Amino acid sequence: MATYRNGTPLLDADGSVVHCHGAGVLLHDGWYYLFGEDRRGDNRVSCYRSKDLVSWEFRNTVLTLAAKTARHYVRTDLHLAGRGLRHDGLPEVGPRGANIERPKVLYCEKTGKFVMWMHFENGRDYNAARCAVAVCDTVDGDYTYLGSFNPVGNMSRDCTLFKDDDGTAYFISSSRDNADMIIYRLSDDYLSVDEQVKTLWPGQYREAPVLFKRGGRYFMLTSECTGWNPNQGGYAVARSIDGRWSSIRPFGGPTTFNTQPTAVAEAGGSLLYIGDRWDPSDYFNSRIIILPLSFPDEDVCEVEWADEVDISPEGVKTSSQEKALVRIMLHDKTNYVASDGYNVFAGRLGYANKSLLWRREDADGGFVLRHAESGRCLSGDGIMAEYSADEPRLVWRADAFEKSGLLINQYSGKSFMVFGRRVVLADPDERFGGYRLVTDY
Repeated sequence: MATYRNGTPLLDADGSVVHCHGAGVLLHDGWYYLFGEDRRGDNRVSCYRSKDLVSWEFRNTVLTLAAKTARHYVRTDLHLAGRGLRHDGLPEVGPRGANIERPKVLYCEKTGKFVMWMHFENGRDYNAARCAVAVCDTVDGDYTYLGSFNPVGNMSRDCTLFKDDDGTAYFISSSRDNADMIIYRLSDDYLSVDEQVKTLWPGQYREAPVLFKRGGRYFMLTSECTGWNPNQGGYAVARSIDGRWSSIRPFGGPTTFNTQPTAVAEAGGSLLYIGDRWDPSDYFNSRIIILPLSFPDEDVCEVEWADEVDISPEGVKTSSQEKALVRIMLHDKTNYVASDGYNVFAGRLGYANKSLLWRREDADGGFVLRHAESGRCLSGDGIMAEYSADEPRLVWRADAFEKSGLLINQYSGKSFMVFGRRVVLADPDERFGGYRLVTDY
């Protein structure tokens, strides 16, 4: 049995940090191969392998700026005269070349080759919006870059691959500035687009697609488009890839446990969700999260948080300690209540921003919210204070409010209201009093 501890840095067998973001998982000859973004120096895609999805061995940087190219497409433009982009979108100081994201690999039985599809940008901005293809005779060898293009003339950004039971392969990517999600059927050798078969949820702005199949149903996971900040994930289901898909249903809580979908893998008789936990302040500190999926009904997909996931051939088990850290998310889903230890204000969600973290503690008739960084408690006048049992202005209660709630002070009967970055107290019937206590994972 192998135990995966979510939220901790993933290290390889040599004790080095695994650099493999936006990754895809390929099961081949009894090994799980992880292909993902590696933005160090000339690197673009790295490959690791594992028997259990927990212990990873570095195999190769399978795609670099110095990769061999072959002219399958007109644009063999891996080595561009433009600097790469940092996680914040600004030019990096360092090697020049294309920007590669979300690489995925399939094995083609017809040709005996491993084929990689990925999101390509020109290294200067995000205006290219193309997909790119690379190929190799071995799973973890040096891939030959075949070029980039716009599939059927469409923009192509966040993407994934899927191989059906009959060997037919599909490429899925966000298009039209992420407004649409498009499914393409690939040629028999997986090197070209054969046909555009479906446009999903036009105008709904989805990214980070992951497609998998279970029990004759096709499931697609996606996220909203909120940059590096997490959001409410969603899934949809269909009985055929080119048939009618359901509407998007919520998946994984208000922030999808601070992750964005990147892959689904099967182990121990279970399907496992793999997500990126991006760190907006430090791309290289981003983590990989693995959680088991459950299916209460043949058309329903769910995921719950687990601190630890035990993976063995006999099955998958989870365990968690009771979570005390929460974020106070206001009803608009973008503002979070923060503090400097004395005053309270509203801020945008940033995973590394500890001023957004609070600790919920039971109190007589309600609960108090203790700031995780300073240890001081949120008071009804918006000024932090030390908790004592005889200070009712520190005690709060939660009331239902549409899909959110009201955080009402026991002493004043007032609730939160937000003006820009200021947080003040208002009558409970004010719409801006809406909030959610979001458990921090």
